[in-house]
Amino acid sequence: MKLGKRTLIVLTAGTLLITGVAACNHGMYHGSAEERGEWIVQKVSKELELNETQRTRLAEVKDEFLGMRSTMRSDRAQMQQEVLTMLQQPTLDRDKVNTIVNQKIATINSRSPDIIDAIGNFYDSLDDSQRAELREFIEHKMEHHHGHRHWN
Repeated sequence: MKLGKRTLIVLTAGTLLITGVAACNHGMYHGSAEERGEWIVQKVSKELELNETQRTRLAEVKDEFLGMRSTMRSDRAQMQQEVLTMLQQPTLDRDKVNTIVNQKIATINSRSPDIIDAIGNFYDSLDDSQRAELREFIEHKMEHHHGHRHWN
């Protein structure tokens, strides 16, 4: 398998793992991102019966995602104000919109190698039965959320 394809699979699996477990937790929507992340680590640790090394690697995945979240939200208020200001104009400033989008893409591109490494380290630490259970969980989540829109 090509490295790019494996990277994409690992990143997708990790994202689905984190978001899928989070989506299962109907009672944790009121906690902070850190509390929800810790709940996810505890839930996955219990479900996959992780050892201490695996728990540490999963916590590293959580920390990378929380770091990305923090980075992406750091200028949120300013960006929202810029968007509202643009929407008050008779025409859309496409260059400014592209600049905002490109800044977010650059942030994702700069942080994604660390996230991919953390996900890969966690995934590689799992044994065959844990990987199988993780795959089943992700497949189940993909089937149940296919085409689902929250605003319908």
